[in-house]
Amino acid sequence: MTVEPEAAQDSSSSGLISRSHLGIEPFTLFRPESLADAAVSVTNGAWAHAGGIDVAQRLRNGEKAPALVPLRQAGQGSGSELGVLTEISLRDGALFIGAAVTHARIESDALVRAHRPDLAAAWRTIGNIRIRTAGTVGGNLMSLDAGYDAAPILAAAGAELIFLDRSGTEQRCSAADRAVGQLLVGCEVPLEGRVVYDRSLKPVASVAVGDRYAAIGCAYRNVEIIELEFDANSAERADGAHGTDGTVDLDAVRAALDLLGEPLDDANASSGYRRRVIEVLIERCVQVHAAGGSASPGHDAGQLSPSDDPRRESAAPTAQPGQATTRRGDGHTAGNAGSVELEMHLNGSPFEAAAPASEMLVDTIRSRVGLGGTRVGCDQAVCGACTVLVDSLPTASCSTFAWQAAGRDVHTIEAANESPSVEPAGGLPAVIRVVQQTFADTSAFQCGYCTPGLILTASSLLTHHQDPDRSTIVDWLDSNVCRCTGYLMVIEAVEAAGAALRDRADAHREPAT
Repeated sequence: MTVEPEAAQDSSSSGLISRSHLGIEPFTLFRPESLADAAVSVTNGAWAHAGGIDVAQRLRNGEKAPALVPLRQAGQGSGSELGVLTEISLRDGALFIGAAVTHARIESDALVRAHRPDLAAAWRTIGNIRIRTAGTVGGNLMSLDAGYDAAPILAAAGAELIFLDRSGTEQRCSAADRAVGQLLVGCEVPLEGRVVYDRSLKPVASVAVGDRYAAIGCAYRNVEIIELEFDANSAERADGAHGTDGTVDLDAVRAALDLLGEPLDDANASSGYRRRVIEVLIERCVQVHAAGGSASPGHDAGQLSPSDDPRRESAAPTAQPGQATTRRGDGHTAGNAGSVELEMHLNGSPFEAAAPASEMLVDTIRSRVGLGGTRVGCDQAVCGACTVLVDSLPTASCSTFAWQAAGRDVHTIEAANESPSVEPAGGLPAVIRVVQQTFADTSAFQCGYCTPGLILTASSLLTHHQDPDRSTIVDWLDSNVCRCTGYLMVIEAVEAAGAALRDRADAHREPAT
């Protein structure tokens, strides 16, 4: 049965929650019971919400959504067909990736790494650690931003996007021709092939090269695709793909670019410079592709392994037909509007509150709980000052609604004050304390405003990587902005914390018998 969203709460209940945040217009949370429900709601104007970072920014910028449809929570919390939204599976010679699958999961999933390791390598370059753990492939695609990464990668791979219209009819299109006003269910990527992605010169241009196509991001208003023509003397690999010697016809590439017209001419770059960058990136990616590579040139950072990712979606509980299910602490059902009941574990203790659906997690932590270590910075999930750990992974609390943390474990910098007598042995608070101490010992801070976010991100890193190399440390911390230290002392502090944690583990390890 299709359930239409109820009216949003009265606007008088919304507005400025903290002085540094812009007011967000009220909206309804609509929990669909089926894909058909979700499709009708989206075609009626509701916004699909997956990772939600872009949704939060649009709302903060003054746009108004009559309702949000939380697809990731729906996919995880239902035993119905909605589970397809968080699914990665094999389908008739293709790899299916649901719209609500996170970037971190694509990067670490065993099926992706077994059948399309090139996708895992490309996804490891997307955004920063907070974006990868919260953002989703569907949210990235349906932002319709030509500067985002998922569309060029999938377009070059020859992927098909799968949409549902309001009648429940399946529609398919390429990743460069995304449908507006329809529900994105997921995408299918051919099992054969390889993609090389280079985003090193964003925001001027990004390029993905597959076996047949090159896809261009950032440089035009939309992602553009050109078909690659290989020279007549180009051999074929054993798997049937072209270009073992990298001899793509560059004159044909230039002719195809001519047909696209002039690239954007803006503050980031002139159209002429963009055009030259595109040619260079295509040639570079073709060479890497021909040599059998897949990762972006020069990028080699550590990633979560499938067993390390605590947000990896598990089997969903079974639901009776027509019955909505909820996750632990999740007070939302289909059509629920107004005040939202929150239940989460905050620094090891249960926390409950009623809050507007528009309230951000940072406001819950600072204003309702009174924990000031979580800072408000850019309000755009960029600077890292608002970082908290949700299920042990770095999360931008300025762009995460409080209801997204329902039923989850949330840690702030104040977790370091938790008594060792009540925490699990080797638990996250103990790691936070060690990292905090090494920051103090190495003077890896000055004004201190960004320090809680750096400490929490480093603690998450050392929870998932016992002995990270420097490139992995930099990859995890590269978007935690610090205007004081110059970063070298921060990196050295993380290295010292890792060594201290390894020494502690060795000291507690039972001797071999």
